[in-house]
Amino acid sequence: MEPQEKTVDIGRLHCHTCARQLENRVAAVEGVERAEVDLLSGEVRLAYDPGRIAPEELQEAVAAISGQVSHPQEEEGRLEGALTLAAGALLATGGLSHLVGDLPLGTWTLSSLLFGLGAAAGGLPVGRRALSELRRRLLGIDLLVTIAIAGALALGEAFEAGSLAFLFGVAECLEDRAAGKARRSLRSLLDRAPKRATVLRDGRELVLPVEAISPGEVILVRPGETIGLDGVVVRGRGSVSEAAITGEATPVLKEEGALVYAGTLNEDGALEIRVSRPAGDSTLARIARLVEEAQRDKAPVQRLVDRFARFYTPAVVGAAALVAVLPPLLGLPPRAWLLRALTLLVIACPCALAISTPATMVSALVASARRGILVKGGAALEAAAKVRHLALDKTGTLTTGELRARPVPLDGVPPEEVVRTAAALERGSEHPIARAIRELAEGEDSLPEVKDFQALPGLGVRGRIGDEEYLVGRPELFSDLPKEAEELLADGASLVLVGKPDRPFGAIVLSDQLRPEARGALGLLKGLGVRPVLLTGDREAAARAVAEALGIEEVHAELLPEEKVEWVKRLKSRGGVAMVGDGINDAPALAAADVGIAMGTIGTDVAIEAGDVALMRDDLSGVPELISLGRRSLAVIRGNVAVALTLKLLVAALSFAGYASLALAVLIG
Repeated sequence: MEPQEKTVDIGRLHCHTCARQLENRVAAVEGVERAEVDLLSGEVRLAYDPGRIAPEELQEAVAAISGQVSHPQEEEGRLEGALTLAAGALLATGGLSHLVGDLPLGTWTLSSLLFGLGAAAGGLPVGRRALSELRRRLLGIDLLVTIAIAGALALGEAFEAGSLAFLFGVAECLEDRAAGKARRSLRSLLDRAPKRATVLRDGRELVLPVEAISPGEVILVRPGETIGLDGVVVRGRGSVSEAAITGEATPVLKEEGALVYAGTLNEDGALEIRVSRPAGDSTLARIARLVEEAQRDKAPVQRLVDRFARFYTPAVVGAAALVAVLPPLLGLPPRAWLLRALTLLVIACPCALAISTPATMVSALVASARRGILVKGGAALEAAAKVRHLALDKTGTLTTGELRARPVPLDGVPPEEVVRTAAALERGSEHPIARAIRELAEGEDSLPEVKDFQALPGLGVRGRIGDEEYLVGRPELFSDLPKEAEELLADGASLVLVGKPDRPFGAIVLSDQLRPEARGALGLLKGLGVRPVLLTGDREAAARAVAEALGIEEVHAELLPEEKVEWVKRLKSRGGVAMVGDGINDAPALAAADVGIAMGTIGTDVAIEAGDVALMRDDLSGVPELISLGRRSLAVIRGNVAVALTLKLLVAALSFAGYASLALAVLIG
């Protein structure tokens, strides 16, 4: 039976060691094929065989295993916060009492009693979770800290115990805030769309939840309101800010026939919009879904931290046990070495590493989505940070793709015949060149019927009109070229030829405009150390002209799709490679690159799914933004990991020398 997937909520959880052990135990349940705990979302994602375990049984098994390992929910969280504050107050009062002169209370002093009460208050919630871990044979940070608090109290180090309990509570709150911020940033993507919209039914205006409005119905959006569902404008005219989707703040004029998207703001003019998608399938909802899926895709640096953590905790706990046992056997003072062992226990769990890495990645993924850059996972973001070469297509990437076509008759054939033949063969294509040719045919009589149509990848198309075979495409398709065609090619003109297999009888000369932002974007990329490379199927002379205008030094022209893939592979041997294309025609090259970037994908399902990154706005400036964001994120993660490991090693060394306190250990851990 085909495995099925299920997600189970296990509450807030950010002890990395517990998460890994919980993951292993859930994976060991009969019928479970894969289990993955997400620290940020507090969920475990499962792949299971429904023939061996029912969904209800699976839910119960996960609940039984997770138990109280997860961190408390909001109400209990507030109680823990209050206990942490109480511990801090008791610690401060005890410190003041110690400074002004302690009041003796039998074998205790007032300050030590206050420190002990602070340890009890701050350690109570930690101890509850530690008991739960102990019952389930889990070795987590709560159990390690509880042992350290109890050990310090037993050794008469009440201040150390109280400091540890208070600072650990503060650290827990800070980690919760970091994880919560990442979770909220993810949810905020969906919050941009309103929950209710005004629908026109039977001549009445009804305000309903967006989920209750079906495709085909008409909604009314007044000036200043946010559009609730994707659709097409059927009446009205207004300026709409699409910043929620594309990251572009400049409003776009929308009138009858224009596409609009949920989460975008109607700045002026009332719009009546025919809904095209249900609320759960809007462009914004799909972006949020893809970002949520992307944060589950761990970057290589995250996987490295996970692998390290599996060995780190057992190794440090083992070292702590040796520190507690061996020195006293050698005649050294047991009390001092027990304190040092307790200090090692506190730094044995890599919680800071566990939470900082995914939190940084999620924040980066959400930040990029808000700018109209949809990154499909941490691995893609890390790969973008390592890009050293950027392969670019020409038409529609460096140029606007809004081609202008002009017919040039050859051999005395009327230009109308050239246009009719070319438009008929290109009738079903969505390529920019085909659209430009069809626009030429507007106002012509109905186009002739084409039989035996065949696409020739990278070359053109072939088909029969009547009893004759015709070709539209590159000069290589034809066995003989007229002198006029050769002259056009020598002048660097971009063109397609139209004719019969032996000889063309016409040409369609194409002109395109460079993107206004292309030069600036390529300049920023060069500043980042990224070398642009032009890979195009266009003629050498036309490609060189564009490259010279934009300052691109490396050009490879007249390439077939498979040759583009080969060049991408060659570039990969020189370092990281990103490929920018339209997401459809360049799909093989996008897949071959380390990072495939599809441009101008707003509202197009196929293009959003293509490549590793989708630029929702039709703008090359998103590419340097992506690379900069990837490099900053990777630098933050590497910095976090390096600092955390350095400090942990430093505290470990200081604890052996007797210079590290429990309070210092919890601050570092």
